[in-house]
Amino acid sequence: MANSADSSYSNFKELLLSHSQTRQEGGQLPPESSSSELPIREPHTPNLSKLLRSKGREWEAIKAKPRPLQLLDLPVDILRLVVTHTNDLTSLALTNSTLYYLAIPHIYARFDIVWPDDPVSQSDSKNVDALTYGLATLCLGSKFAQRTRWLRGSSLWKAKPSERLVDNQYAKYTRKFSLGNGPKDWTSEYMVTKESGKMLGTLVAIAVGKMVNLETFVWDMPTGVLSEVFMALASLQDHYPEGESKLEKVWVRWHDNSEISDASSSISSPIQPPPPPPLAVPPIGSTVTPVGNTLPPDFHLAMIQPIKYSESRVEYPTFSVLPPLKSLTVLDIDELAYLDEMSVLIERSKHRLRELRVGISQKARTADFAQAWDSHILHQVDHGARWPGESLIGERRLGGVLGVLVGRIYDIRRKSVSKLQEKELTNPGPEQSSAPQFNGVEEFGSSSSNGVSFAHADVAMPSQAYSQNQHRPEPAATINQSNNGSYVERQRLDGKLQLETLELERVPLSLQVCTKAIDWSVLTSLTILDCMFLEHLWKALKRQFCPTPPAHGSPAGTATQYHLALKYIHTDITSNTLISFIKETLAPNSLEVLFLQDRHRAGVPSVKIDQIFKGAIKRHRSSLTKILLDSSDEAGEGRRWVNWVLSSEIISYITSGRMPNLRELSAAFDFKDWHPFLQRLQYVPQLRSLHISRILEPITSNPEPKELALQLVDIITLRPEIQLCYVGIETKCFEILETRPSDLSNGASDIGLGGHHNGNGAIHEIDTDDDNEDDGSDADEETEDDDDANDDNINASPMDAGDDFTDVSDDAESETDSFQGDPAGSAARLRLREILFYDDKVAIFKARHGRL
Repeated sequence: MANSADSSYSNFKELLLSHSQTRQEGGQLPPESSSSELPIREPHTPNLSKLLRSKGREWEAIKAKPRPLQLLDLPVDILRLVVTHTNDLTSLALTNSTLYYLAIPHIYARFDIVWPDDPVSQSDSKNVDALTYGLATLCLGSKFAQRTRWLRGSSLWKAKPSERLVDNQYAKYTRKFSLGNGPKDWTSEYMVTKESGKMLGTLVAIAVGKMVNLETFVWDMPTGVLSEVFMALASLQDHYPEGESKLEKVWVRWHDNSEISDASSSISSPIQPPPPPPLAVPPIGSTVTPVGNTLPPDFHLAMIQPIKYSESRVEYPTFSVLPPLKSLTVLDIDELAYLDEMSVLIERSKHRLRELRVGISQKARTADFAQAWDSHILHQVDHGARWPGESLIGERRLGGVLGVLVGRIYDIRRKSVSKLQEKELTNPGPEQSSAPQFNGVEEFGSSSSNGVSFAHADVAMPSQAYSQNQHRPEPAATINQSNNGSYVERQRLDGKLQLETLELERVPLSLQVCTKAIDWSVLTSLTILDCMFLEHLWKALKRQFCPTPPAHGSPAGTATQYHLALKYIHTDITSNTLISFIKETLAPNSLEVLFLQDRHRAGVPSVKIDQIFKGAIKRHRSSLTKILLDSSDEAGEGRRWVNWVLSSEIISYITSGRMPNLRELSAAFDFKDWHPFLQRLQYVPQLRSLHISRILEPITSNPEPKELALQLVDIITLRPEIQLCYVGIETKCFEILETRPSDLSNGASDIGLGGHHNGNGAIHEIDTDDDNEDDGSDADEETEDDDDANDDNINASPMDAGDDFTDVSDDAESETDSFQGDPAGSAARLRLREILFYDDKVAIFKARHGRL
């Protein structure tokens, strides 16, 4: 609970205690004759005292009660636990003052605006005013509410102000502020260049400035964010003496600047929209190095002049003023200025940052700043610029997007430039370097990719630098200019980001940055979507983090040492190199989440489903909790998805009991395997979410998704131990619910699920949390040969665990037991409800889109 909330509770503890003591003084002690009854209640006293330890004063007051305790007689700490287990906090807050103060921090702890997926009629659009009313409540505070009460009637203005509204600043309880994305017709009204967008940004800035306990800020609505909002987030640290706010996570999805005529809130006159970015085609003769695309020797950058703040197309300041964060997400970036400011924040957060998500806009992916470049005349960031508008190094950056982001903690250039070498700035000689070569250089052979040749290249940059502006020279990345005009060497930056989660979308990979500026020993989650040079990243990682076998002479049973801790992999470009990386570089039974898609290549996928099964799924069978396999193209048309339909062997393996931790599964099925899958579903009782993306060759016409879902419900009714809760079939999604007798009496449907029976089969409560149970990890030295040899014996299910399907029939006793229930119908029944895909709660539903 927030500190401010705790301070508000202390006053009510004293009120409650004094109230209890007052009643004690006026009451009568129990008569002596009733002392014989006391031992009956003594066994409960130790348990209650454990909850009240270190609260002796309150405990003495409670023990002296002449009557059984009532709800409000309980200490505030216990009442707080009662409040946290209540569904209707609003009604609870209206009960009395004590419960009001306990419920308010929970009511306003999260401010989430969720837009409907489909537009509603005009008459229903007034319901969207939750955004306006919610912000008004957070901004106005208690004084407005008090004045409203006073002015309701002439007889109330003399009344004493309500004690309940004295310190009713709701914003101080907010820990999460989130504006979700919605239909473009609605969200476009809040663009930063429109009156309503300016008003929204101002209200948010006022409200955020009061959220002293804010931990998470999410703006996923692509309307633009005013600089005032970032200034409000930066001001949160002023409320703490040490200057460290509670803000940990910032998530921003930027808007499309090309559609805006006035992108800055400080400009009163409209500005012509910028032209679309030119195509970033590598110059003729360009090669690809571990840093990026090279430039020809005779290529010269154009003269760059700083711009005025009034001429800037983007808001400033943004990320550069934020305090250190643990999680930073910036999506749909279409301006270089955002990257420059992010580099400042990343430098400030380098010891704290654990999650980094970066996505480039679809329209800006071909711009110069979005490409990875390599040349001795290029730089990562302009260390002399006070704001992005003063940058003189152009849009082509050394290392591309990743090079800019780490430009203030890691220098790509291997050698610094001394003052004696300044004479050679205008006459660069042949490239020479004695620095060690990049670990993955050998992977860049003379083969070609997309028409660009790959050549052997040394990561070490030449010692010569280039001055592109005579008034303010910008030498190599390790040189700063002092006030007297001389050049002073600064220490070379060689830091690393200690990231646990890295997610990239449409970001060309600079292998030098990926392998040198990120500590892969602590990275556990990796998502790479639609990124160039991904194939070479897997090769470089496989070479750099090759497992270390036991040394010669080691004791028997010494395990192989693995150097990577990856547990989550999601990519939309699947290759044989990736499968080999998963099989040979990661420890057996260490990968927990595997989302593989192949959306950006035409023709038959280069990887077959059997290769994925043998190289990745079987290798990590005991640890995998979530699996998604999808080979459909990006448009979702055609029959490319047929290549990754699960075979009978794979379905038999998944439902044999060998994967005890599998919670979520998404893949295409063959209709001939549907009924065997239903029969064997009992052997994966822990499966909670199932998504059947496509169904191949049904015997009759295409079955209705609801009919298939009802068949699953029938199986769950017969097998109460199955925990399946969410079912997605093609474009439909369903939720399996329990119906209690009280719901049935209120008119809820009790029709037999599946249309075959009206059983009262009861199941345990379905839990959708991803609790990690026994991972069943085998020894690291276990080989694939051992896996194949022991598949029929290790983790075998109660039924035959062979690859062939076997019929599963329940005996008469088990069938009778599954239908047993209270004759009055007290047992819970199951029903099916069609819902939207629950992307926020089910990982496979969200990952199926293939985007951040």
